[in-house]
Amino acid sequence: MSDVLECWSLPYTIKTITKQTVDFVESNTVTARVVRAVVQPAEKEKLNPDKIDWSLAYLQIHSAEQLFDGEFIEYNGSDYKIIADGNYQLYGFSEVIAEQSREPVIAVP
Repeated sequence: MSDVLECWSLPYTIKTITKQTVDFVESNTVTARVVRAVVQPAEKEKLNPDKIDWSLAYLQIHSAEQLFDGEFIEYNGSDYKIIADGNYQLYGFSEVIAEQSREPVIAVP
């Protein structure tokens, strides 16, 4: 299974927001890294209906790298927030669900 996923994986940008306070002023720093992953639309019927916003789009992501709750993935020009830590599956990939973000996350180089 991991060989099949590796063949279909593409590079995607993962963004992480770090909040810090300097001299009583809160600021956010956005860092970005590229990971290879297989990304596909998630079927809402298979998600927990009590925890999703039906007006948003959802993605199912398989990555060889561990992805974490609160990180964002850039997909087709939109940002999606990962809403649960990924558990490694038997085939060596992490599987997570991400929901569409209402605002873009901009990483400054």
